[in-house]
Amino acid sequence: MLNGATSDEGIAHSALSPDTPVRVSSTSTFVNALWFTSLALSLTTALLAVLTKQWIHQYLATSSGTPRDRCRTRQFRYENLKEWHVPLIIGMLPVLMHIALGLFFGGLVVYVRSLSTPIAIVVGAIAFFAFVAYFGTNLLPLFKPTCPYKT
Repeated sequence: MLNGATSDEGIAHSALSPDTPVRVSSTSTFVNALWFTSLALSLTTALLAVLTKQWIHQYLATSSGTPRDRCRTRQFRYENLKEWHVPLIIGMLPVLMHIALGLFFGGLVVYVRSLSTPIAIVVGAIAFFAFVAYFGTNLLPLFKPTCPYKT
C-alpha cells in the first residue's frame, strides 16, 4: 500500500454498476421541471430587462444638431419604440418574474412535501398568503379606483 493507504477489506461492495438503470420518481421530475422553468423565466426576464434598459438609454441619448433635428430624432425613436412594442415588453417583465416565482414556490412545496408534511404545510401557507396578497393588490384597484396598490 502506498502512503499508508489501507485496502478496502472492510468496505461492502455495491450491487450497482455503471450499467444499472437510474429510476427517477415522477415527483422529482415534476419538481425539476418547475424549478428549471422558473430559472429559465427568471434569466429571460433579467436578459430582457437589461436589453430594454439599453434601448431606453439609446432613446434618451442626446443627439447632435439643431433643436429641430434633435426633436425629430427623439420623435423618430419614440415612434419606433412604440412600433416595436417596447412598452409591452417592459410591462411583461414583472409578469414573467411573478410566474417564475409561482413556479418556484410550487416546486418548493412539492419538494418539501416529500420530506416533511408539517414543513410543507408551513411553506405552502406562506406561498398561499403571498399569492393571495399578490392577487388582492392586483384586483383591488379594479373595485376601488383610489387604491394605491396599482401594479
